[in-house]
Amino acid sequence: MSYDLWVFPAATLDVDETVRAETPSSPATVALAATLTAAARAADLPLSIEPLEPQGETIVVPTPFSAAQQARNVIIPAAFAAGYAVHDPQLGLDLDPRTAVAGTLSTDDRGDFPVITPGLIDQLMAVMAVDDFLIVGVADQTYMQSARRAEDEYQLEYRAGSAQEHYGTEVATAAQVAAAMRGWLAGDEASYRGYDWEKVTF
Repeated sequence: MSYDLWVFPAATLDVDETVRAETPSSPATVALAATLTAAARAADLPLSIEPLEPQGETIVVPTPFSAAQQARNVIIPAAFAAGYAVHDPQLGLDLDPRTAVAGTLSTDDRGDFPVITPGLIDQLMAVMAVDDFLIVGVADQTYMQSARRAEDEYQLEYRAGSAQEHYGTEVATAAQVAAAMRGWLAGDEASYRGYDWEKVTF
C-alpha cells in the first residue's frame, strides 16, 4: 500500500482521470516524470516505483505512507513549477498551480502543504472537525489561523509580523473562515476587517 500523488497538466484539472490516462503522454509530461524522479532521488525520497513513468497524461507518484509529508514537500513545488496540478486521492484534494500563493498551509491531522491555493483552503475548511486547526502563513510571524471550537464556533486569528500585532475574533461558519483567509492572502481587507477583532496579548 502506498501514498500516491497524481500529477497532471493543470488545464486538465476538470477532466475525468480515465480520459487523462487514455490520452497519449505529451513530451512535457514524459520530461516531468524524469524531473520528478531526479528530484526524489536528490531528496532521498523513497519511491515505490522508480523511475516514474506517465500513465497517459498522469504521473502517479507512489511513496510509503511514512514518506507522505516528504513527498508533498518535494513533488508539489516541482509539479507547480512545470504548470502541473496535483491530486491527493487519499484526502480527495486538488491543488491548482494557477491560483497558488507562496507560503505554507498547516493542519493538525492532514499534514502540511508547501504551497497555498484558495481551493485547498476551501476543501480543508469544509471537512474541519471540532478541535481541528488550519494555518496559512506567508512569512515569518505573518499568518492567519483558525480552530473550530464548537459546531458553530470558529476561532479566527491573524498576526501581522509580530506578537504585538496579533488579533482574534470568532465567526460561525467554515465558509466565513475560508473567505477571510482567501481575502487576507489576496490583500482584500474588506473580506475580513468587518469582524469584531480584538488584540491578543501573550
